[in-house]
Amino acid sequence: MLNGGVTVRLEVSDGAGGWKPVQEGSNGAGLLDLLGLLGSSTTAKVEGLAAGQYRLTMDINPSLLAVLSGASAVVSVTNESQVDFTATGGVVEGNVITDNGVSGIPDSTGTGADATVNTVNGEAVNADPAVGTVVTGLYGALTIFADGSYTYTSNGNPADIGKLDAFVYQLTTPAGGTATATLYVRTDSTDSTVVWDPANPTAPGTGELLATDDIDTAQVDLVLQVINSPSTATNYTGPGVLGTVTEHFGQTVTVEAGMTAELFVNRTGSSATTTIVLQKFNGTTWVNEPGQSTTDATHTFTLGAGDYRLSSSTAKVAVGTAVSVVQTLATHTGVEITGPTIAVTGNVLAAGDHSVADSQGSSLTVLSVLVDGAYVVPGQIGTVVQGDFGTLTIQGNGDYSYKPTEGGASTNIGQVDSFSYQLTTPSGQMDTATLYIRIDSPGSGLVWDDANPGNPGTDSPGFAAASVVDDSSQAKLTEVADGTDPIATHDTGFVAVHEADGSDTQVWEGGDASINLHLLIGNASNVESIDLNDFSAVDLTVSLEDLVALTSTGTDRLFIQGDDEDSVQLTGNWTVGSTQLENGQEYVVYTSQEDETHQLWVQSGINVV
Repeated sequence: MLNGGVTVRLEVSDGAGGWKPVQEGSNGAGLLDLLGLLGSSTTAKVEGLAAGQYRLTMDINPSLLAVLSGASAVVSVTNESQVDFTATGGVVEGNVITDNGVSGIPDSTGTGADATVNTVNGEAVNADPAVGTVVTGLYGALTIFADGSYTYTSNGNPADIGKLDAFVYQLTTPAGGTATATLYVRTDSTDSTVVWDPANPTAPGTGELLATDDIDTAQVDLVLQVINSPSTATNYTGPGVLGTVTEHFGQTVTVEAGMTAELFVNRTGSSATTTIVLQKFNGTTWVNEPGQSTTDATHTFTLGAGDYRLSSSTAKVAVGTAVSVVQTLATHTGVEITGPTIAVTGNVLAAGDHSVADSQGSSLTVLSVLVDGAYVVPGQIGTVVQGDFGTLTIQGNGDYSYKPTEGGASTNIGQVDSFSYQLTTPSGQMDTATLYIRIDSPGSGLVWDDANPGNPGTDSPGFAAASVVDDSSQAKLTEVADGTDPIATHDTGFVAVHEADGSDTQVWEGGDASINLHLLIGNASNVESIDLNDFSAVDLTVSLEDLVALTSTGTDRLFIQGDDEDSVQLTGNWTVGSTQLENGQEYVVYTSQEDETHQLWVQSGINVV
């Protein structure tokens, strides 16, 4: 504070309209370490700021500031660029006659050992051994004496790093002998990794700058859409007359073709027995659904396509008993939508699963990222780049974080976001590379082309047509004479087989794979069992929604067959029950806690997680 009433703070833009304190000074809150607190004035110096937009703010406390006093600040910036380097020209000295040459031996000065330097690059050298001659080279100046001693001073231009100056000198003797050779002066830097060819003194240095493409994968969960309708209540007082029982009907609900739903019921009020029956409209009248009734206070009915309503009636106990039946419909549309997204982090300069580490060529190499057609150096808090399917935040040291767009279309799965970045050395050498972010989903089975990382993912061979639009020309319906149900299937990598025991089975034809069973929805129906075969390792993901959508109406269980090479991942809440025998095979029974009327029978030996 100045005079106890002013606080000075340095802040940096967060790129989104806000400002954050620069972590500078002992307090780490952006408050400047003020120098020379001398009454009414002081100074502060901040060094090493990264690229960014900054501002200086002053907070004034009127209660501590003297009457009629004020405060002002003068700000100066000494360097506004991170890519305009300054360098100090180095000096090298030697002797072209007495120093060892490329061959490892010094020059021969004749029989009288009296040779001197006569010319350099055609310019005469002063014969006075005490007076040097200055010869201007391409990247510096050479001062040379007749006795061969010299000094070379670089121009100090960072762009000259890796360059080569050449000076052709001639030796003469008093007897008239002559000889010529070349002095090569290399421009190097301790901050660079220039490589020189020891066998070829005429070759310029080569920088080790190499930016390599990077590949990473961000995950987006796919979930089946569930539409929850508003709750409605049926309130009544019953029985109206002692000795009578009256039906009361709830609101009609409709489940569209190809969808399923759960109707949740919650009854409150009378302790008397209330019977709630599920009714379905058959096109003419309302009829009770067989076995679909309850006297419990809470219950869940599972619905297929059709129009439904609840019928409630309370036993005759006392006149004027209040009853409330609340119904809530959750519809499973069978449509996949995106769920939670998982951010991915990495570093574009470091080695990854698909790339080697970048060679930066210099400790002062600067990273920039392409934003709206121009390369931008990440600032104090990094640079945010909006991609097609998510957002990238990248730091100047190469660290990045990518977050897929929340609520993005399910068609984003399998797409690739790409971001270009550039490395620039102090000498002006540049190289660019691309960070590819694949948008994947657990259990999708997508196949990616590492040789062409910008290409979208493709379905695995065994599941190639799982995303094909429904087309009757691709479907096949198999009828059998033994009374088993017909089973419709598309080309999904599964083959429909009608077993002798009357069951309808989907057999996996592909090799090792990770499969999400929901990819079969819309491509197969009336499924009773899934056979993962005995020659490949299959990781199968199953949910209650999959079981309900793939099995026929009225079927409450699905069989999974396989061996110890296979595994089943259960999503949702399931409990493991007893071991049962079915057609000579042993199965472990898993019951859904979301709907206890549905079970998954998994053949013993399959790993369940």
